[in-house]
Amino acid sequence: MISLRRGFGSGGLFSRTLPDPLQYGTEPVERPSREDDAYWMRLALERAMSACGRSNPNPTVGCVIVKEGRVLAEGATEVHGGRHAERVAIDSVADRSRLRGATLYVTLEPCSHTGRQPPCVDLVESCGFARCVIGLVDPNPLVAGGGLRRLRRAGVELRFGVLRDELIAWHLPFLFWHLASRPLMAAKWAQTLDGQLAYDSGRSQWISGPESRAYTHWLRQKYDAILVGAGTVLADHPALTVRSCQGPHHRQPIRLLFDPNARILSCPEEQWRTLLQRTFTAETPTVLLVDEAALTEARRERLQARGLEQVHLVPLPAGASTVARLYAALEDPLLAERVSRPLHSIMVEGGPRLLSALAEAGLLDLAHVFTAPTIGGGLRYRLGLSAPDGTGLRLHPFAHARLGDDLLTEYLLPSTSKLLEGLDSIPAVMELQEEPACANV
Repeated sequence: MISLRRGFGSGGLFSRTLPDPLQYGTEPVERPSREDDAYWMRLALERAMSACGRSNPNPTVGCVIVKEGRVLAEGATEVHGGRHAERVAIDSVADRSRLRGATLYVTLEPCSHTGRQPPCVDLVESCGFARCVIGLVDPNPLVAGGGLRRLRRAGVELRFGVLRDELIAWHLPFLFWHLASRPLMAAKWAQTLDGQLAYDSGRSQWISGPESRAYTHWLRQKYDAILVGAGTVLADHPALTVRSCQGPHHRQPIRLLFDPNARILSCPEEQWRTLLQRTFTAETPTVLLVDEAALTEARRERLQARGLEQVHLVPLPAGASTVARLYAALEDPLLAERVSRPLHSIMVEGGPRLLSALAEAGLLDLAHVFTAPTIGGGLRYRLGLSAPDGTGLRLHPFAHARLGDDLLTEYLLPSTSKLLEGLDSIPAVMELQEEPACANV
């Protein structure tokens, strides 16, 4: 099971996710010595963070090139189809002879196949690097250790696995897609100390503080889509956009609204106008997932208004259960075509009924849980799984932090932890682990 160092989470370094006015709300983190490879790999991760969300569905990789204790160049993966991080960094050095004897740090194995870009490993081999420090293997079957083997055969000193767990967390949506061949489903919720996800009175839209909300917005960039239920939409009129976190903001996630009974399309006119201003804005496509039987002509007419071209009505397929039909709709390639984006990762932000149903069906892989120092005392809005006492769902915590007054804990489902063990069984990784000089220390 992975376990992250203090100061790191799924979104990278916590301190780099919050805007400057909220920086005081994160715990200080000790920086490693410049003689430690972890120091430079951390810089490579920070470089990747500066491009968060830009390269999907490619992984957002960071790279730095170091010589004699100084950074010669750095780079991050460009927009899909553009250059990979290693090529961006190397291309920024006009005199390639300066790279001889330098060390290249990269968060993910250099690719060894031709796609929209030529193989990065060819370029890396040609530069005369003395060392290459690589955080993770790329599980894409077209790579899967091919880059590691090529560099090793070329005589480059290779170190593998520096900041391994932290980089698994950063690259998790990409890794999961290739290991599981399905979208990563991540839950996010904020709760009181006594387990409420919303107050019974409905008096407050937010349980968590501004630091937690900023980190949530940062995480939204990592996911292809945000999924919420109709109850959350009608209660909160959420924008579901990236706005309150550290910039730059490279993309907005697709909004997926799960509304089998078409409640959103039949809400009062005043509420509908609020939704048009906040939830159905043109910043990003919005998808309404609705049962065909619930779509009366009056409800369809609401979506024919001008300015709603970015709102897509997607009927739920037939199936045994509502949750199974939802998941089938999310996996349907036609949905990706409608929104012009592959949906390899989805963050579920509520409400408690939807989160509980997905958890009970075994369709959640990861959880970001924010706990506020509040005892709400209510009973209505809580997670609930129909499992006998002592046989509920047990999660593996892998990261935690203080964000303002809140406590964040990030969890993996046991099945996700098991899946990630597959990274260590890739033959090229097993070969490296047999050599102490190449193992992470």
